[in-house]
Amino acid sequence: MKDIKAKTRNNMVSARTLFFYAVLGLGAYILSPFLVVIILSFLTAYAMYPFLKLVRKYVKYKSVALFLLISWVFIPLYFFSILTYMEFQKLIPLFPAIQQWVSNWFVYINAYMPDIIAKYNLSAFVQSGTQDLIGFSSQIVIAGVTKLAINLPWFLFQFLLYIFSTYYILYDFDTFSKKLNRYIEITSADKKCIIKNTVTGIKNSFNFFIVNYLVLAAIIGLVSYIVFLAAGLPFALLFSIIIGLITLVPNIGPWLFITIIGIAYYFAATNINGAIGIIAYSLIGFIAFEYYIRPILGAKAGGVHPLTTLFGVLGGAICFGTKGVLIGPIVLIVAETFIRAHYDLKEKEAEEEAKKKPASIKTIE
Repeated sequence: MKDIKAKTRNNMVSARTLFFYAVLGLGAYILSPFLVVIILSFLTAYAMYPFLKLVRKYVKYKSVALFLLISWVFIPLYFFSILTYMEFQKLIPLFPAIQQWVSNWFVYINAYMPDIIAKYNLSAFVQSGTQDLIGFSSQIVIAGVTKLAINLPWFLFQFLLYIFSTYYILYDFDTFSKKLNRYIEITSADKKCIIKNTVTGIKNSFNFFIVNYLVLAAIIGLVSYIVFLAAGLPFALLFSIIIGLITLVPNIGPWLFITIIGIAYYFAATNINGAIGIIAYSLIGFIAFEYYIRPILGAKAGGVHPLTTLFGVLGGAICFGTKGVLIGPIVLIVAETFIRAHYDLKEKEAEEEAKKKPASIKTIE
């Protein structure tokens, strides 16, 4: 009778576990379209939580503290946007001069084109090639504008969802942390190990994202401003702000844009040394930041090997597209955290086993 009851109890536990994982899988499938929004919301809440704790020391109500914190974050961004707008306004009167400069270059190129066409007998290919190029360029522009127009409502919806998610995650961050810590205390040793290492890996991956994107964007923007200023580039502040923002965009990076700025400055200005300095900065910066500074700083923040973060970003982008830039590093950082924890556990067990062994009996000579 006892065996029958035990089997029944085990079957009930198995059914309950199966139902739990089925509901969990269904919930994950429902949330999958908003995976990037959820990751970014948790990442933002994780970055802002220490500041919320600081504000809560002086403000009693959590909702008021959250409002003040969000205000302190977005008010500087608002003034930063005004500064960018004012710099851009200074650039607008120069648009006719820029257009004239481009027209002069086309005239200069066209002056040499007839000789080249006659010399190499290219007249049969010029007209058809030009038409194909114009048609192809038009298709790209139309497709890009159409895609932007179609995706704009969805982007705005996701942005609003991101703001609300960040607010509520921050609001319930204490409750969630307490329940998670309590569950870790009362659960079995195996589950405790899995959950603790998963949480540690996710925290490390969030630290990696904060350093790898936000901190480096600020550093690259500041260094670019110094280089542009030293090179005598007009509107150095505006261009450095744009470069800093481009640094935040996955899979693009600022270095190609810096090279384009340097080449345009070379042909548009008499300061050839300054233009060469900007181009050299783009090449040196690409090698130094992308293959040395970014992996090392990101790995140190994430507590993992630099190759883990490098392959996480590249492999995630190849496997999952733009989402993979977020998913890849999280998966590999959590995986390395598990491997390191398992290795440390095995070493600890080996040391304990060595201590339990009886001391060797010394032979009496």
